[in-house]
Amino acid sequence: MNRQYALHHYCMQSPLVPFNKRYRVPTPRSVTTDDASLVETVYQQVLERIVAGHLPCGSILSELAVARELGVSRTPVHDAVRQLAKDGLVVWEKGRRARVTAFTPDDVYEIFEIRKYLEGPAAELAAGRADRRHLVPLRATSVVLLSNRDDPEWTAKWADFDEDFHRTIALASGNRRLAHEINRYRVIHKAINRIATDPELLQHAMTEHLAILDALEARDGPQARERMIAHITTWQDVFMRRVPWADQSDPAGAADPAS
Repeated sequence: MNRQYALHHYCMQSPLVPFNKRYRVPTPRSVTTDDASLVETVYQQVLERIVAGHLPCGSILSELAVARELGVSRTPVHDAVRQLAKDGLVVWEKGRRARVTAFTPDDVYEIFEIRKYLEGPAAELAAGRADRRHLVPLRATSVVLLSNRDDPEWTAKWADFDEDFHRTIALASGNRRLAHEINRYRVIHKAINRIATDPELLQHAMTEHLAILDALEARDGPQARERMIAHITTWQDVFMRRVPWADQSDPAGAADPAS
């Protein structure tokens, strides 16, 4: 029995866990009328629970239950579940119900590998195309964060800066399709980031961001690319160790995240 079949078989034998019976999804901090943003918000909420193991392998994902919990219509929920299916995190069964698949170390490894392929070249392009409109706000925010490390809201402000940093570089690359793909994988990354990081680790990430920013300001494309890839590789290793795999056990023998 190959690994993929064994994992699929295990998931299909797991107990059914209706979304609204055991886990309550937190209400989003802000609800937007923008359809794309609303779909992303729903996607993010459900994905976080899959990654954390709160919606384990084999759980039935009820669109109606999710819609009720989040206070939204079924349309954005359906679109979010469709995206989760495209990303291999749920499967459609007969009767058009969605079932959660496993989130494994392989998934994290592949997500970060793709990010390296996308964001490394984007940083190199941005080094030649970014101007003051892109770089000055990033530098200013980094200075504020560095000078207020004891701020109780530091982690939340860092998260906003991290998203802005990577999004700005993607846009500054001048390649809209590349920026779109980067944003897609950043959404997945954000779910992992929320459950598997801490302030001490983020201080190290800030140092890496500043090194990338230095290369962009110096218009050194190869160095910007190299530093971006190194940054993503570092966090690939971190998350392979820190995502709670115990809740997503793989009887077919997934790789040890510490290896």
